[in-house]
Amino acid sequence: MDRKVDILMATYNGEPFIRQQISSIQNQTLKDWVLYIHDDGSTDSTVSIIRDMAAHDERIVLIEDGISFHAPAPNFMHLLKYAQAEYVIFSDQDDIWLENKLQVTYDSISRESQDIPLAYYSNGYIYDSVTNEISGRSVLVPPRDLGAALFLNGGVQGCAIMINRKLREICLDHPDFICMHDHLITLAALTFGRMVYIDQKLMLYRRHCHTVTDVSSRGYKDKIILFFQKKKPIIDGRHFKAIQAFYEHYSERIPEQQKVLFVVFLKMVQMNFFSRFWTILKYPFSLYNSKQLLLCKLFLRPFKEF
Repeated sequence: MDRKVDILMATYNGEPFIRQQISSIQNQTLKDWVLYIHDDGSTDSTVSIIRDMAAHDERIVLIEDGISFHAPAPNFMHLLKYAQAEYVIFSDQDDIWLENKLQVTYDSISRESQDIPLAYYSNGYIYDSVTNEISGRSVLVPPRDLGAALFLNGGVQGCAIMINRKLREICLDHPDFICMHDHLITLAALTFGRMVYIDQKLMLYRRHCHTVTDVSSRGYKDKIILFFQKKKPIIDGRHFKAIQAFYEHYSERIPEQQKVLFVVFLKMVQMNFFSRFWTILKYPFSLYNSKQLLLCKLFLRPFKEF
């Protein structure tokens, strides 16, 4: 019988945390999984720790191919090539999974028809690695559709997402330029299939100075501060470039309704303020699922980095 889930973990200098995270995966109530790990040239003992744990658990597979990317996005996309199970879930090296994370996510996504691309994602607690305080939510406002995702400057946290084979196949054929793997997955799921939120906290999302965090996982206080930083553009240059690359790469396959959103979004950079204002009113664009917030941001910020 084929295994249920493949877990993908990209690592780099994760010595302080990786043993705890792998142990939390081993303690999952769902046991039928394989964990693929690819290291990106760590200079600490990360690889030694992984080798030691893999020697005692055949489900842990360290891919040692000598390839370094010096960035998490291509490392995760490289790992995606090794996945064979019907479902794939992504893991950061420094979080801690609650013991039911795999089971709850698998049970939810496996009930669906697998004829369409699917991404299911859950919430988590914020874990402060300095104070050991556990609080809040790692995902504050789940994007409900493509129009709500285009202005996020990021995607749903990769460490919260499980995808099916259909979505994996789409993501493997990706454009040359991507910002982050979770941004690509979010765009692909909302363009070609469905992205479903599981309203449960299933992990401790570690916040520390080394965490690479997208805007969707910031706290309310951080979001408010960012919102009123007038020098920050509505769309940062790298995410705009990634969205443009996504559209150009997949354009012949994108459904017409979604294609209209991409075309209008990409044209907005050439519009004046009033044209952008009316465009946002006319089309189903939003920020944190709120059209009003997006319009407020339009008044406060430049539209894009150039």
